[in-house]
Amino acid sequence: MAEYDLLIKNGTIVDGTRMPAYRGDIGIRKGRIVAMGNLTESSTRTIDATGLVVAPGFIDIHTHYDAALSGGTKWDPYASLSGWHGVTTVAIGNCGFGFAPVKPEDRDRAMRRMERTESIPLSCMQHGMRWDWETFPEYLDSLERGGLGVNAASLVPYSPLRAYVLGNEAARDPEYKVTEEQLQQMKNILREGLQAGGFGFSATWSMANRDYDGGYLPTHVAPREEFLEMAKVMREFNRGAIEWTMGRALQKLGHEFLIELAQTSGRPVNWNAIIYDPTHPDSWRKELDWAEKAYKQAVVLPVNICLPIEFEFTLQSIGLFDNLPAWNEATVGTLEERKAKLADPGRRPKLRADMDRARSVLPPREGEERTDGEAGQIQMFRWNETLIDDVHLEKNKHFKGRSIADVAKELNKHPVDTLLDLAVEEDLKTEFNMQGLINNNEEAVAAIVKHPLTLVGASDGGAHTKFLTTGRYPTHFLAHWVRDKQLMTLEEAHWRLSTMIGWAIGIRDRGWLREGMPADIVVYDFEKLTVKPMETVHDLPDGDWRRVQKADGYRFIIVNGQITFEDNVCSMALPGKMLRSYNQAPAA
Repeated sequence: MAEYDLLIKNGTIVDGTRMPAYRGDIGIRKGRIVAMGNLTESSTRTIDATGLVVAPGFIDIHTHYDAALSGGTKWDPYASLSGWHGVTTVAIGNCGFGFAPVKPEDRDRAMRRMERTESIPLSCMQHGMRWDWETFPEYLDSLERGGLGVNAASLVPYSPLRAYVLGNEAARDPEYKVTEEQLQQMKNILREGLQAGGFGFSATWSMANRDYDGGYLPTHVAPREEFLEMAKVMREFNRGAIEWTMGRALQKLGHEFLIELAQTSGRPVNWNAIIYDPTHPDSWRKELDWAEKAYKQAVVLPVNICLPIEFEFTLQSIGLFDNLPAWNEATVGTLEERKAKLADPGRRPKLRADMDRARSVLPPREGEERTDGEAGQIQMFRWNETLIDDVHLEKNKHFKGRSIADVAKELNKHPVDTLLDLAVEEDLKTEFNMQGLINNNEEAVAAIVKHPLTLVGASDGGAHTKFLTTGRYPTHFLAHWVRDKQLMTLEEAHWRLSTMIGWAIGIRDRGWLREGMPADIVVYDFEKLTVKPMETVHDLPDGDWRRVQKADGYRFIIVNGQITFEDNVCSMALPGKMLRSYNQAPAA
């Protein structure tokens, strides 16, 4: 009888603890690492890892695979793109978005909320989700029962929790006053979620995120005192973390409230996200300075985005510009209703003014608290860098590949009118490419990525699949920043991709390689690691399409001791587990 189920021989082991890499073997049995060193025992299967890096599987701290994982094999149990890029554990339930708790009669409403906030097509959710749960504990059980190709750790999303208790409309009404009985009910539901293994709770203040009709989300209107009561529940359990997406709080709260949350809960608060915004070229420095001061008071950690962001999009996608009031209003409704509003001459002045205002906003002065929605707002378009990628009418072929600024000059139109006239004429199918939207300054991004407090992540995996592919970030991080730019050592990089992330969100039983640990492992060729070009695939449950970017260089991706991908080919194994916060003792 073989000693090991799987033996990885002669690899360069980077164990995730920042210890120097060394050559060695790893023996795996029953899903766990049982031996490391120079191993000679027999194995059912042996991988020759000569010349390859053997490292912990990556932990993706910020994803929205909540719907995709609920579909099991009917949708995406491997959480791609993340699962293609070495990720073996994903955190879901971020930004206060999710599908539990949800009453049966509110399921359609919950899906419509996610359609707008995270650009997940409604028909895809309707075809793909099982909906065999109501409560948060039932949701976790459903995910585990349905089969997973990755591990998943879920936060308790606060918008559905608040809506479950107050009702969908009262939950997002700024004037509604929560009763003491309702507050206690919400706290009890959070307790129930943490008892079931939830890793904390999440919320968003970003006005770029809106409900199905363009209105407020429950987390936009919840008062400070209510969130602090939830933080007290976190302190009762002393595990997990709080995830926060920053933006304009209706109650005029800012970054300092994150410190209060961390101090009240006694748990880390992870917030999104530090970026380089070319409109506000110094804001990242101020945010890093603030993060250093905050960390001296409580564990408050910013998440970074380590790669440049470009949007390839059509105006068929909703919710792209919800932080601009006129655009928010004009992009609510059916496709025909949205086309009519975007074509309406009476609306164009406000649409132009909104966009021009967004382009001219300046960051707040030192020490200034801004609550008017302008502070930190990303410029939506730079017209000379916004390209017409593809058109659908023969008469418009000559516009393909040109910038909106160039075409606007030719037609003697405002750039907003140029973009909208073309899109409306083509049934909103015209494809645009916004180049260099954020993170287009290598020096600034390098400083953000290298900072000791920033968490590598913010993939948004599972969301925005028609215009973003940021789930590729681990491959970009290793290939670009570590191999090509030598920004940090490989040992530091793997600590950041796994162990540091696990520590920040409360995962303690995986993230580094040691005897007794679950065998979540990536084996890859460092020199060949590459992000492949973007492509369009029709693999959603209803046959719909998405944009993806795959990777080269990963030889094996192993989850709980089973190979899920070998040279980019899926094994169809489903060894993933629903991680539980109550079961996170590290290996002895």
